[in-house]
Amino acid sequence: MTFMTMIPTGADKVAAALDARTRDGFVLVALEGMGGSGKSTLAEALAGLCAATVVHGDDFYRPMDPGERAALTPEEGVDRYFDWQRLRDEVLAPLTAGRDAVYRRYDWGSGGLAPDETHPVARTGVVVVEGVYTARPELAGFYDLVVYVDTPPEESMRRLRERGHDHGPLDWEARWRVAEEHYVATTRPRERADLVVPGH
Repeated sequence: MTFMTMIPTGADKVAAALDARTRDGFVLVALEGMGGSGKSTLAEALAGLCAATVVHGDDFYRPMDPGERAALTPEEGVDRYFDWQRLRDEVLAPLTAGRDAVYRRYDWGSGGLAPDETHPVARTGVVVVEGVYTARPELAGFYDLVVYVDTPPEESMRRLRERGHDHGPLDWEARWRVAEEHYVATTRPRERADLVVPGH
């Protein structure tokens, strides 16, 4: 079965799980998995199925000097590549406290936060937060449902290369992949998830 035929099955599973977890008309969902696993595709499917609002983890990339970023160890990369504290403070904490949220997006062109641009997130219906590290242990407790998108590493890397992703200079692939592998090995996101769906 192909990737594109599997994703609707995964979306249906997630949509069914949402019914049991919705509280006062609102449910907050994390879609986690390695880069290229199919998180964004699944989020798009949920937006169609459930009219979900999607927050992308890539919008919380941390502004940093390229040289400083390149020098990070895998453990440091897990903690610092993405600004999980800003995701917590601007999106997750307000929503779980019963308030609407608003956040600023990382601008990949300028390498900083997009100026004069804010993104509101209403606390209603389904809100999906998708991205690597979005359900890290420090954040997992904010969500009503954590979904892990499980894809073979070689397939996810093939997709990333196909997209031409390059978030930084030189050995991006090696640095990022080693950090993701460190994250998976030390925090075991698949085992912590409420639901595991295929991304292939």
